[in-house]
Amino acid sequence: MSDSVTPCVYLIPEGFTGWVTIELAVAGAPPLPREREARLIAVPPSGRVRTSSPQELGIVDHQFWFVDPRGRRTAIDEPESHHGADPNAAWQTHPHPVVLGFCTGEALDASGRHLFERFYIGAGPAGDPPGWP
Repeated sequence: MSDSVTPCVYLIPEGFTGWVTIELAVAGAPPLPREREARLIAVPPSGRVRTSSPQELGIVDHQFWFVDPRGRRTAIDEPESHHGADPNAAWQTHPHPVVLGFCTGEALDASGRHLFERFYIGAGPAGDPPGWP
């Protein structure tokens, strides 16, 4: 595992609320495009992205943005990433939509091994993530 990973820019449709799942290293899926040095992840209204790009583990430098129909971006806060953050933030209500519960993982099912990133967008509480779809 490296100390740092390629930064990611997540573009979330304005008004989206719910869990986002990015499935990585999917054979035949398109690779993630780049924006400057960052991987660009445009999340569709379904909240699910499949890409052939590999999973990277390490120190995270991500940016989350709501994107309106004209392409204008509004930053989304990720309170759990702040120094001294409340470890229970995912189970609390927030005054505006935020990113909660960011995690990476692996799931096994009848179709094989799935590497993923998952996070919640909303005012919370996010609670526990759903099971593997």
